[in-house]
Amino acid sequence: MNLMLNSTKTLVIGLSAGIVTVLGSYLINKWLNNEETSTIKDPQKPNKKKRSDKKTCVPAVDYSKLAPAISTRNPQLGVLLKFINEKSAFKGEQEHLKKSGCLLNVIAVLWQTGNPDIKIVCYKIVTNISTNPDMLQEFVKPVIPLLCEALAQEQEDVEILPNILNLLVNITSHQDIIISEYNLRAIPQILSLYTPQINYQYDIVLSCLKILINMTCSDMVFDLTLVYMTSIHLLHGCKNNAIILRVLTLLRNILKSGTLKHDCKFDDELMRGIGTVLSSSQDEDNLEIANQIYRLISNH
Repeated sequence: MNLMLNSTKTLVIGLSAGIVTVLGSYLINKWLNNEETSTIKDPQKPNKKKRSDKKTCVPAVDYSKLAPAISTRNPQLGVLLKFINEKSAFKGEQEHLKKSGCLLNVIAVLWQTGNPDIKIVCYKIVTNISTNPDMLQEFVKPVIPLLCEALAQEQEDVEILPNILNLLVNITSHQDIIISEYNLRAIPQILSLYTPQINYQYDIVLSCLKILINMTCSDMVFDLTLVYMTSIHLLHGCKNNAIILRVLTLLRNILKSGTLKHDCKFDDELMRGIGTVLSSSQDEDNLEIANQIYRLISNH
């Protein structure tokens, strides 16, 4: 009996030891596997293959090779001008375009071409560089006679006219005045022409208002009768805040101007227009300027 109990105890101890050994081996192997897995997934550990730290450099455009191709004789001129237009939006590129002769050739094409699509892209290029004061005298000022001619001849061309007006907005915004009020005498007429079509020609109306505001800041004189009549129409009939803000700013500048002579015969209509804004607008800037105009007219 004692021998059987001893045998059974030995068997249990042996089985327990075997189970512990197998279980321990399993746990160790699992731990090692987890360590390897966690090492692979650790984002802070460096990869076996190191990435190159060298940056890929985009080669600069050699504009000197493009300049001779900017010619009305080039059948692919439109494609080239679109590329130049994209580059001319950046001030750093403008200097390269200048030194290479590209800008001079763009101006030459603008004078020579009769193709409206080519004209439009050329105007866009000149508009881009006209934001840069350093480009005004050499490249923008020589185009002004052409702009004046276009304002007279292409007032009804709704494709080209907006591009001309965008350029004039930039030109008149500079302290360095390179254009005269005589050159801009057609602006009130264009504003009057397109105001009834504002729902379709919003950009033309907005640009004309911006140019007239810039003119008041430079003490330039223009046809007040047309401007007053158009402004009254817009105050009553336009709900666009951007347009109303420009109309109000223009009227306030006129009333404060020492150069422009306010015509009191329009006071009643202007006051009614201001009343429409005060009663219908919720824009704080518009309401503030409308109140200023109300006081200015009342004190005349």
